[in-house]
Amino acid sequence: MAHRHVSSSIVSLALLLAGACAYTGPTRVRSSALDFLYPGGTAAASPATDVTLRLPVRVGLGFAPAQAAQEPISEVKKQQVLNQVAAAFREHKGVGHLEVVPTAYLEPGGSFQNLDRIAASLGVDLMAVVSYDQTTITESTRASWSYLTVVGPLFIKGEKNELQTFVDAVVYDIKSRALLFRAPGQSTLKGRSNPLTVERTRRTLAEQGFDEASKDLIANLNTALATFEEQAKSGTVRGAGTPAIAVYDKTGARVGASEGGGGAIGMAEALAAAFLAVALLGVRRRRAA
Repeated sequence: MAHRHVSSSIVSLALLLAGACAYTGPTRVRSSALDFLYPGGTAAASPATDVTLRLPVRVGLGFAPAQAAQEPISEVKKQQVLNQVAAAFREHKGVGHLEVVPTAYLEPGGSFQNLDRIAASLGVDLMAVVSYDQTTITESTRASWSYLTVVGPLFIKGEKNELQTFVDAVVYDIKSRALLFRAPGQSTLKGRSNPLTVERTRRTLAEQGFDEASKDLIANLNTALATFEEQAKSGTVRGAGTPAIAVYDKTGARVGASEGGGGAIGMAEALAAAFLAVALLGVRRRRAA
């Protein structure tokens, strides 16, 4: 009986330690476009010049440098996301070439000087910088404690895993330093594991969360691209108070906005001008008569 009591105590202690070790506080891994472009808390400066785009534009795509030695997202997975972003850009006729920039080309804290070198070496006009922020929380639930004590950690998925993933793409005109538009994507996943499969579960959730957030990103990117095209017709970037933008086609003709910068004349304005011209002509004829 004494031997059984000691064995039972040892088993209980072992399970208790296993449950205690299963708890992992929040872990966060991220790559930040903000830290890449404005390192050390550098204030975001106003664009150096207005934006001038000559179609078709050449776009570079790349991930902001990560802030962890070991990333949960593989280079293969990053490549898949960049290919999806590239496909979204290719849907728009104004884009002539897309260049996927190797991760090594983007230096931590490289800022716009880094983008200038990329533009010079790869010949791109715009740069789309993709970043992500992923937070994972693993904790033992009350149910896991009771089941772990009775059955053991190998059979009951007793840990609670919650993963938040945020993916963001910002598109800059390299020459003017102007932010043209951005698109976000996010996802929330939950799963369970036992103490021996926590790390594997976290890795699986990390990839799944990245996939779902990327799908959301692409949907929002398509909307952002369409909105940008409409805004460009008015001759401004992201509305009033932001840099002016001029877009020219292959022949050098201004696209969208008029040469005076007042914006393209819409169908309603054209019809109104035509009616006004006819009215004035009628007045002149009556006076002449």
